[in-house]
Amino acid sequence: MNNLLFTMIINKKIKLRFFLFLFFLLLFGNANLNINKSSGEESIGGYSVMDDLMPVPLFLSKDFQHYDEILTKVIESHNFNGNVLIAKHGIIIYNKSFGYSDFNDNSELADSTIFQIASIGKTITASAVLLLKQEGLLELNDYVVKHIPEFPYPNITVRHLLNHTSGLQNYMWLIENRWNKEEKPDNEDVLDLFNRHTLPLNFHPGSRFDYSNTGYAFLALVVERVSGESFADFIENNIFEPLNMQYSFVRTQSRINEEQNLAFGHRRFRNTHIRIPENYIDGVVGDKGIYSSAVDLFKWDQALYKNSIINEELTEQAFDYAVLNNSRTVNYGYGWRLKTFMDKKVAYHPGRWSGYRTFFKRFIEDNTTIIVLNNTNTNINRLVEEIQLTVFYNEMDKYANMKDSENLTKTDKVKN
Repeated sequence: MNNLLFTMIINKKIKLRFFLFLFFLLLFGNANLNINKSSGEESIGGYSVMDDLMPVPLFLSKDFQHYDEILTKVIESHNFNGNVLIAKHGIIIYNKSFGYSDFNDNSELADSTIFQIASIGKTITASAVLLLKQEGLLELNDYVVKHIPEFPYPNITVRHLLNHTSGLQNYMWLIENRWNKEEKPDNEDVLDLFNRHTLPLNFHPGSRFDYSNTGYAFLALVVERVSGESFADFIENNIFEPLNMQYSFVRTQSRINEEQNLAFGHRRFRNTHIRIPENYIDGVVGDKGIYSSAVDLFKWDQALYKNSIINEELTEQAFDYAVLNNSRTVNYGYGWRLKTFMDKKVAYHPGRWSGYRTFFKRFIEDNTTIIVLNNTNTNINRLVEEIQLTVFYNEMDKYANMKDSENLTKTDKVKN
């Protein structure tokens, strides 16, 4: 990948950097397609300014071709069925569909195909709650009973629900064992089940982290009670429509029946795939039940950088580590799992539900994003890791050299 990026060599003196910036500004302007005068190659994607002085290096047309070749080989080696979108420095470098939306009739996937994004939807549910806080309609330390008076656990706060420290038991068990109606239960029905069959908490709120779909189902209900809108309408009006996410929606039975552009969930069976029908738990949303396309999720990704929906302060809080009662931290913020890669923070969320496996991974400091949407029950974790290694090949090499240099310096200091 020696020619992967159009590199710029500049002197460290600020004056020279400034004149170089002016030169590239005049040369490239805001065009989306330019010609590199020295090489004669097309430079696609324009440029963006990361700070006041330094333009982001541009991708050359051969870079896109290189990405297409190597990433396609990686993805096809996994017999992948789904859509993959990868962006680097805010520019889409790869966007491709593999296989079928419905194996029954061999309907092919396309850019606009809509997937159930499963737990990736928690990033959107959490942002809806933060938007209500931004509007002054709730506080994260509010007890849930303030907004849902019949909620049977008086010591659980909105924050506990957001960062999975509430201690709530799994609502799916209640539905599987206590729901005896033909229609699908919704979030209000879940609340009713918890009131009629009160389950003890697994632990005192705030004392432990325990990933909880139940917490996010109740967060969707908080959004409804506080806003006075259905969860589906609130997300549509305040997130999807403002961001022009035209291939995104929260599940309702009418929308599912009308939508012609869906990728259906499947499970592998021998040498074929069997379509998985909807089940009675699909009526509950917030923890899942949000549908989107890879391109729409990229719009969501970029909106988080631009603070288009929630402000910078709340966005930073969403990517901050939750703190337990004993002051220990956990690797989860508000709707985001957290880790580091090359000493930089990564915010991500996988998803798994009824034949869908999904992954949304954001390398925040690099404005780099990996979106993988799969409508079979095939595990995609290894594929995501291989994509990551491919996208960051050059950076990882430089990082390793830097670490080696640091270790040598430390060794020299010890010897001296």
